[in-house]
Amino acid sequence: MRWIPLVLASAIVLAGCQPLAVREGVAPAGDSRDPYNVLLEAIHSNQPPLQALAAETFLEAARQPPRAELILLAETPDPRVRTTGLALLGTTRRQEFLRVAQQQYRDPQEVVRVSAAFAMAMLGDASRMGDLRDGLASPDVTVRRTAVWLLGLMGNRSAVGMLRVKLTDPDAVVVLRAAEALHRLGSSDGVGMVRAMTEHSQHAVRAFATRLLGQADEKADIPRLERLYQSRFLDVKFAAIGALAQLGDFKRIGMLVDFLGSEEQSAGILAARELAETGYRPALEKLGDRLKKAADPMERATVAAAMVRILSARESWRSHILIEKTPPVLGADVPAKVPTAP
Repeated sequence: MRWIPLVLASAIVLAGCQPLAVREGVAPAGDSRDPYNVLLEAIHSNQPPLQALAAETFLEAARQPPRAELILLAETPDPRVRTTGLALLGTTRRQEFLRVAQQQYRDPQEVVRVSAAFAMAMLGDASRMGDLRDGLASPDVTVRRTAVWLLGLMGNRSAVGMLRVKLTDPDAVVVLRAAEALHRLGSSDGVGMVRAMTEHSQHAVRAFATRLLGQADEKADIPRLERLYQSRFLDVKFAAIGALAQLGDFKRIGMLVDFLGSEEQSAGILAARELAETGYRPALEKLGDRLKKAADPMERATVAAAMVRILSARESWRSHILIEKTPPVLGADVPAKVPTAP
């Protein structure tokens, strides 16, 4: 069974925050067609959704951003970006960043302090690990969501018992993040709860659970995923397409690749996001074409993130679609326009 972490910025609402408006910003000079440079531009954009997406992508990337960009993310004004930036700082395991993490531990936001405690521990100072454990029981749901995510990133199996308790948390996203973290630590205890969450009343939660379920790589879930594919909500529908692709359905892989050529911006973004989860390298050419044409900052960042994630797919828990040829283009099977969910 192979799971991968989800890109958090693609579900800001799930993190307990309202979506932020995209604002104009000044980006550094560089090749605008290079996905790595596009993500560096996102870091310098002063646009929290783009900065968060870039930070989350670099958590898995084979190539880290330069030192200045790492510090910028950890010290940016938006607390959501600071939280992810500090997690990224910790995963570098470069002790030169320990002082930055210690300074950010003074942050007035509890969620940022929890992430700073994680970064400090990863960089050699475990004196604040109690904050990370306490975060699991915080009355602030955003702190609980962040704490379970960070415990999964830390990779210490001693956290399994604490994470199992969070499978009964009243918040659905805490439950899903706990299941994801448990799998990172070698436990499948959360799979049953993930299946249950595919029936949740909120479509954003169903989409999250659907993507996780596909990455669990269990053929017995195919009928459930086929049913979820019929959803009227595009996030659930595309998550089901991606999940079936993860299970080796070449027709669904072809659908995602073909959607990259859609004139509908939402379809291109959703297809890129799901292809990122597959590690499917033959999609890189089409993703590159989409990046060249994209003008919208969020579309550019999402496509670039997908390319970087595919190029960086190396961890043992990542799913790879290892085939040499691109699946057939579906043509008539893919609608020219994607229906909008009411």
